Amino acid sequence: MAILIQAMRRFFPLVLVLALLLPAAAVAFPTAAKAPGDGTLVVDNGRGSVSVRARGGILARFDTGNVVIADTDLTDGRVPVVYGAETITVLPNGSIRYSGDDVRFRMIGGTYRVQINAIGIDVSAVGRGVAVLDASEFTDFPGRYSIDGGPFRALPGHSTTFTLGQAPGSPGK
Repeated sequence: MAILIQAMRRFFPLVLVLALLLPAAAVAFPTAAKAPGDGTLVVDNGRGSVSVRARGGILARFDTGNVVIADTDLTDGRVPVVYGAETITVLPNGSIRYSGDDVRFRMIGGTYRVQINAIGIDVSAVGRGVAVLDASEFTDFPGRYSIDGGPFRALPGHSTTFTLGQAPGSPGK
């Protein structure tokens, strides 16, 4: 019983903070809403590599590994927000590698490139662009993904490219 009370003491403040922050985030980042023609990607407990190059928003986390983030439009005023990185390395091409355990990040309302190589990957992305998924190193329990609200499937055992959304002016799906 004491363990349950202790867990609730930790859980309740988190729920309270999220309940207060989510409506504020929706107002602060109106461009994060799914626009007509945007696609979605969800990765749940993935193991391997998840790469997204898109215009839109991404929220992600992983248990252990690294993420390389390139903000491809420095003029839009949107910057990546990263928590929990133990090591931060600026690469020669201007991208930044964040490594560690329990790393969380977001980019909302801009153009970006994200390359995650990790275990325990959770991603929610919305926008227009390309995603490449590859769990070839982890054929046992690779995690799962969903594109555009479709059914969840096991992460592919080889590098597989998916289109997120449709080009402006394309006919509806």
